[in-house]
Amino acid sequence: MKRVAVLGAGYVVKPMIDYFIDQCKYETIVATRTVSKAENIIAGRPLGKAVSWTADQVDLLEEIVQEAEVVVAMTPRSTHNIIAEMCIKHSTPMITTDFKHPEIAKYDEEAKKQGTLILTELGEDPGLDNMGLKQMVDEIHAEGGKITEIVSYGAGIPSFEHNRNPWGYKFSWDPNGLMRSAVSPATYQVNGKPIEATEKFKHHRVVDVHGIGTFETYPSSDSTRYIGAFGLDKSISIYKGLLRFFGYCNTMINLLKVKLIENHEIKNFENKTYAQFVAEHIGADGTENIKEKFAKHMSMDVKDDFVKKLDWIGLFDNVQISLKEGTNSNLLVDLMLKKMDYKPHEKDMIIVHNEVTVGFPDRKEKRISSMVEEGIPYGDSAMARAVSLPPAIASRLILEGKITDTGVCMPITKNIYEPILQGMEDFGFAFKKETILLD
Repeated sequence: MKRVAVLGAGYVVKPMIDYFIDQCKYETIVATRTVSKAENIIAGRPLGKAVSWTADQVDLLEEIVQEAEVVVAMTPRSTHNIIAEMCIKHSTPMITTDFKHPEIAKYDEEAKKQGTLILTELGEDPGLDNMGLKQMVDEIHAEGGKITEIVSYGAGIPSFEHNRNPWGYKFSWDPNGLMRSAVSPATYQVNGKPIEATEKFKHHRVVDVHGIGTFETYPSSDSTRYIGAFGLDKSISIYKGLLRFFGYCNTMINLLKVKLIENHEIKNFENKTYAQFVAEHIGADGTENIKEKFAKHMSMDVKDDFVKKLDWIGLFDNVQISLKEGTNSNLLVDLMLKKMDYKPHEKDMIIVHNEVTVGFPDRKEKRISSMVEEGIPYGDSAMARAVSLPPAIASRLILEGKITDTGVCMPITKNIYEPILQGMEDFGFAFKKETILLD
């Protein structure tokens, strides 16, 4: 019987565990800080084993890695180095949904020496977006086309039906991850010229996404890193971004401006109300009329949408802060989650949309590959399935000997992306393709 280990039991892990236990009949170790989360997901199934584990328990990690035939790391990036080193030591394949960032890419040579695979970027974005895009690129190159522009969007947002709050957003994945990503820079390229978006929300624009709707987009991560990996011309225009409902980017700009998104300084919140926190944060003399004082501090009218959004989550309330300590981001997330989580009947929506402009000797065309999937009411979210099923399918392919690569890889070769995309179609995650002739 095959045995896999899943490190982490957060928002999106359940469909993966279900796949391993119910469909593949694998023994599945779920190791996480809060063991009750793992136990709830396993739900008494005999093939599941819940283990209490934190990243500083190196000896226990080694036992887990030795016991497993594949390790799927669904933990924060800060834990990936020790996991990678342990997997390489014991020649155990490691899978992660995170980017192939420098701190993990540095293990490439060592992993190859040990005959070990570290497979990255196997979520929704990055993941499905790049697998679908690379499939398009390979088809175009095989036909002799020249790609001049790539636009790629990903999104995890409320369904149109359940977009029912002033923020236009609800949490279907780690909210603290959202706060960390808010302060990370991005890069895209226009006609061969890289554009550095250090304040990426200020680069937002309105886009009409073919066949889906109109959204805001802002750049995500470094689009230029795929130029070489995908075999693209250096003079290409390439943009990879996230989609949001209108108003989201200005909200994030203002949160950053007033430093409510701040991930480093730990503060004591004991015996303090939200209104008192705001007063201290902006240097106000007391909490009376704190909403008006905050608006003045921001040079805004008290009826401004941003002020209303913060009022709606309760930031100006004379209510005891529910956290004992944390960063400003922790406080903000805690408040947001009280009103911005998904109710059991509500549906989230993932969008993966790629557009490639390509020239042939006799024509110019735009090829579109688009995927839209909604969550299951009273069941798994679309985000949970889109993020956790690709690494689950990849794990099965590795255990069946169908993926034999070594080193630190992305799923951008046909032998990897094709069977994963085929496997995702069984769960309803299929790309709809269209070609538009251009003048």
